[in-house]
Amino acid sequence: MELARSMAFFALLALSLWSFPPASGSNDALDCCLRTSQVPIPRKIVLDYAVQRIHDGCPIHAVVFITMRGKQLCAPPHAHWVRRLKDRLDSVYQSKDNLWSK
Repeated sequence: MELARSMAFFALLALSLWSFPPASGSNDALDCCLRTSQVPIPRKIVLDYAVQRIHDGCPIHAVVFITMRGKQLCAPPHAHWVRRLKDRLDSVYQSKDNLWSK
Protein backbone atom coordinates (compact mmCIF):
# COMPACT_ATOMS: atom_id res chain seq x y z
CA MET A 1 0.00 0.00 0.00
CA GLU A 2 2.81 2.37 0.95
CA LEU A 3 4.62 1.65 -2.33
CA ALA A 4 1.50 2.38 -4.37
CA ARG A 5 0.98 5.65 -2.50
CA SER A 6 4.62 6.68 -3.11
CA MET A 7 4.38 5.80 -6.81
CA ALA A 8 1.18 7.80 -7.16
CA PHE A 9 2.78 10.78 -5.41
CA PHE A 10 5.83 10.74 -7.70
CA ALA A 11 3.69 10.27 -10.79
CA LEU A 12 1.56 13.26 -9.79
CA LEU A 13 4.69 15.30 -9.04
CA ALA A 14 6.24 14.43 -12.42
CA LEU A 15 3.01 15.28 -14.22
CA SER A 16 2.71 18.66 -12.49
CA LEU A 17 6.34 19.56 -13.26
CA TRP A 18 5.92 18.52 -16.88
CA SER A 19 2.70 20.47 -17.46
CA PHE A 20 3.82 23.85 -16.08
CA PRO A 21 6.39 25.90 -18.01
CA PRO A 22 9.53 26.89 -16.14
CA ALA A 23 9.44 30.26 -14.40
CA SER A 24 12.92 31.19 -15.54
CA GLY A 25 14.95 30.36 -18.59
CA SER A 26 12.27 31.18 -21.14
CA ASN A 27 12.20 34.55 -22.83
CA ASP A 28 8.68 35.31 -23.97
CA ALA A 29 9.10 39.08 -23.64
CA LEU A 30 8.33 41.17 -26.67
CA ASP A 31 11.04 43.35 -28.16
CA CYS A 32 9.16 46.66 -28.11
CA CYS A 33 10.06 50.23 -28.95
CA LEU A 34 9.81 52.39 -25.86
CA ARG A 35 10.17 55.66 -27.76
CA THR A 36 10.43 56.88 -31.35
CA SER A 37 12.81 59.21 -33.13
CA GLN A 38 11.70 62.19 -35.20
CA VAL A 39 14.89 62.04 -37.30
CA PRO A 40 14.12 60.76 -40.83
CA ILE A 41 15.80 57.48 -41.75
CA PRO A 42 17.49 57.32 -45.18
CA ARG A 43 15.80 54.92 -47.58
CA LYS A 44 19.12 53.45 -48.72
CA ILE A 45 19.79 51.82 -45.33
CA VAL A 46 16.32 50.30 -44.82
CA LEU A 47 15.44 46.75 -45.87
CA ASP A 48 11.99 46.30 -44.36
CA TYR A 49 9.62 47.45 -41.65
CA ALA A 50 7.11 46.13 -39.16
CA VAL A 51 4.27 47.84 -37.31
CA GLN A 52 4.26 47.71 -33.51
CA ARG A 53 0.82 48.03 -31.95
CA ILE A 54 -0.27 48.68 -28.40
CA HIS A 55 -2.77 45.81 -28.40
CA ASP A 56 0.13 43.42 -29.11
CA GLY A 57 1.53 44.19 -25.66
CA CYS A 58 3.89 47.07 -26.43
CA PRO A 59 3.64 50.45 -24.66
CA ILE A 60 3.49 52.62 -27.81
CA HIS A 61 2.38 52.44 -31.42
CA ALA A 62 5.42 52.65 -33.72
CA VAL A 63 6.88 51.66 -37.07
CA VAL A 64 10.06 49.60 -36.71
CA PHE A 65 12.41 49.94 -39.66
CA ILE A 66 14.97 47.15 -40.11
CA THR A 67 18.29 48.32 -41.53
CA MET A 68 20.74 46.44 -43.73
CA ARG A 69 22.87 45.86 -40.63
CA GLY A 70 19.97 44.32 -38.75
CA LYS A 71 19.29 47.26 -36.45
CA GLN A 72 15.73 48.17 -35.52
CA LEU A 73 14.91 51.87 -35.64
CA CYS A 74 11.65 53.07 -34.11
CA ALA A 75 9.68 55.81 -35.80
CA PRO A 76 6.36 57.60 -35.15
CA PRO A 77 3.68 56.00 -37.35
CA HIS A 78 1.90 59.23 -38.29
CA ALA A 79 4.95 61.23 -39.40
CA HIS A 80 4.92 62.19 -43.07
CA TRP A 81 8.39 60.77 -43.76
CA VAL A 82 7.46 57.46 -42.14
CA ARG A 83 4.37 57.03 -44.33
CA ARG A 84 6.41 57.93 -47.43
CA LEU A 85 9.18 55.45 -46.55
CA LYS A 86 6.61 52.70 -45.88
CA ASP A 87 4.95 53.39 -49.25
CA ARG A 88 8.31 53.19 -51.04
CA LEU A 89 9.16 49.88 -49.37
CA ASP A 90 5.69 48.52 -50.16
CA SER A 91 6.03 49.49 -53.82
CA VAL A 92 9.47 47.85 -54.08
CA TYR A 93 8.18 44.59 -52.61
CA GLN A 94 5.01 44.78 -54.71
CA SER A 95 7.05 45.07 -57.90
CA LYS A 96 9.28 42.16 -56.82
CA ASP A 97 6.19 40.04 -56.13
CA ASN A 98 4.86 40.85 -59.60
CA LEU A 99 8.14 39.71 -61.17
CA TRP A 100 8.06 36.38 -59.31
CA SER A 101 4.42 35.68 -60.13
CA LYS A 102 4.96 35.90 -63.90
